Amino acid sequence: MLEFILAEFDVYIPIPTLHAYLLAKAFKETELKREIEELREVFHIIDIDDKIIEQLAELDAALIKEGIFMKFDDLLVGVSAIVTNSLLVVSMEPAKFYPLRKYGLDIIGFEKFLEEVSTLAREEAKKEKILIS
Repeated sequence: MLEFILAEFDVYIPIPTLHAYLLAKAFKETELKREIEELREVFHIIDIDDKIIEQLAELDAALIKEGIFMKFDDLLVGVSAIVTNSLLVVSMEPAKFYPLRKYGLDIIGFEKFLEEVSTLAREEAKKEKILIS
């Protein structure tokens, strides 16, 4: 399934997600520099630039004015998706990102995403006469 996803979609990784992944690798004493290089070959890592910083501050202020306080990492992930015009695939707690939908965040749960990708893969397999079990 991963091969199909990588072939069909541009996959973007926000900094908080990258950090969590690399933290786990660091505990296993993996060479992080090489790991980052390999990740950059496969995925688009969303580096924090001025556009993201500006949008982060603006949306955080707007949410606070509404009485909504988001965790910094969640806000950064959501803003990264908004700025790159990406679909945010969330494995756990998609509701914590809901306040950002009105600012253009497109969000889908991980299970729903896998269902849709599986359907797409089956349709492609029928066209190409490929068997997927």
